[in-house]
This record gives sequence, structure tokens and C-alpha cells, in this order.
Amino acid sequence: MTFAKDKATARIAGEFYLNAINVMRGAEAIGDYIALDEQEAFDIEYWLLEEAKLQRMPAPREMVGKIALVTGGAGGIGAATAARLLKEGACVMLADRDGEVVAEVRERFAKQFGKDVVRCVTCDVTDEAQMKAAFAECAREFGGLDILVANAGIASSAPIEQTTVELWDRNYDVLAQGYFLTAKHAWGLLKQMKEQGGTSVVFIGSKNAIAAAAGASAYASAKAAANHLARCLALEGAPEGIRVNVVNPDAVIKGSRIWDGDWRKERAASNKVDAGEELEAHYRNRSMLKRDVLPEDIAEAAYWLASEASAKSTGNMLNVDAGNVQAFTR
Repeated sequence: MTFAKDKATARIAGEFYLNAINVMRGAEAIGDYIALDEQEAFDIEYWLLEEAKLQRMPAPREMVGKIALVTGGAGGIGAATAARLLKEGACVMLADRDGEVVAEVRERFAKQFGKDVVRCVTCDVTDEAQMKAAFAECAREFGGLDILVANAGIASSAPIEQTTVELWDRNYDVLAQGYFLTAKHAWGLLKQMKEQGGTSVVFIGSKNAIAAAAGASAYASAKAAANHLARCLALEGAPEGIRVNVVNPDAVIKGSRIWDGDWRKERAASNKVDAGEELEAHYRNRSMLKRDVLPEDIAEAAYWLASEASAKSTGNMLNVDAGNVQAFTR
């Protein structure tokens, strides 16, 4: 087992260690292995020029040494959040039910941020065995868990009379039970990190969790359940140094896999607009600030809640919706 200030240095130390063993075995196969004497080894390790080089190195980025798992990691918000964490030096496990797409995202990030700091796992947040296995894989790859971003989701729109039991259950399976299972199997790993300065859980909620939406009762009420779960977990987590907060987006259309499906058509029909640019304009103009909300905007909020900048915040909800008076929390 090797450990260091970051994943790459730990890997290199392990490679040096194994190669040293091979050199010793090779030497002993034909004679004796003779190591440097202690003084010479010390002089090499603490060479003044080497010390000077180390002292001139830049300070590590904020998330170096931190380990994050992001569910829905292949989607717009999930991938943007992972990229934001990776940019600051975190190791990230991408979890998504679409194994092919999440593997493509991992490959892209490996080229951008380095192969050591990003991994992926295929899992469905509604399957407890798969969630347990995902966190076990994260522990094996990176050594634990400091940050959980629960983001995996679906969306549906239908009047109450047309909302089937299957549609209702599907929303609650993913958005309520899925968040529960994700948090449940992250909790043990998060508690173990208490001595390292505390950990953070970020739920990606929705404006609809606090502002009622006509024609989307299954989706909105399931999101409300997840948000309230976050508040309950904030109470449980505080003694363990686990902070739990929520980001509530609204109408994150660009780059969203959810908005690429039926949800876009359903919301366009509900708002009596075209499903193309007219729908995007509708949501932009509906907001108080008249601005589009992008995956990167949600990622920035999630990053802030995961970072030490928000070390004294838990049980909070942060709206990133370009302004919606119905969603004001107080």
C-alpha cells in the first residue's frame, strides 16, 4: 500500500517500490544485493538543491487529497460538477447507469486532468447492491470518500389523471429512494473521514422541490422528498462532521440528458410553446434575471458547498435558477 499527497505520486511510489523488489530479486538470483549506506541515501534524499526545488513548488490546489463520488456523472450537471472538482485537484468516481456514456466521459476527463484522478462505475441508484458496490469500488481506487454529489435523476410531466402508478413509482424510485440509497451507502465512508476535517454531501434538487408545478406532481413531490431527506441527514451528520446541503437548479436545458427526452416535449406542451429555441426562451424570460442556467452554474454552486469555503453551512438550500420568486426559501 502506498500513499502520498496525490494519487499520481502514490502510484509512482508504488511502481518504484515494486521495481526495487524486482532489482533485489534479480541481484540475489546471481549474487548479493548491496544497498547504499545510510549516509549516502540521506545525502541524496536531502540534497540542498532538491530541498530548494520543493520549497519553490506552488501551493496545492484546494481539492488535492479529496475524494468525490458523483452520481449521474455522465449527464450535463454531473459531468460539469465532476470537472469542477477535478480542476481543483480532487479524485472523482463517476457513477452512472449508462456504462458506455460514463466510460466516454471518463476517457475525456482522463485526457484533460490525468488518468490517475478519475474512475467510473456503472450503477443504478435504485439498486442497493449496485450502490454498495459503487462505494466499495471508490474506496478501493482512492482510499475513501470526502464528497458525495447525489445528482442522478429523471423527469416526467403528466396531469394527475394521466399519472400512472408506474410513473409515480419510477419518480420516487430514482429521486427519493435513489438519494436515500446513495446517502446510506456513502455514510460509513464519510464518517471515517471525520478526523481529516469533515466531509460534505450535496444533493442536486430542483426549483420544483419548493415551488409547486402543475402537471408534474410525481416529479416535484419526489424532489421535495429528497430535499427534506437532506435536511434530516444534516441533523444526523453534524456530530460526525458531515455537512449536507442542496442546490436547486431550474430549467438547465443546455447539455442536459433529461431535457433531450420526453421531458422537453412534455414541458413544451404544458407551457404551450415550441420544443426548440422557443422553450429555452420561455424559461429564460420567465426568470427574474432573464438568463439561461447552465450545467456549469450548478457545478459552481455544488463545488462551493463541497469546499471549505462553506465549512459552516449545513442543512441549507441554494437556488440557482436565475431568480424565481415562488422558490424563495424564506
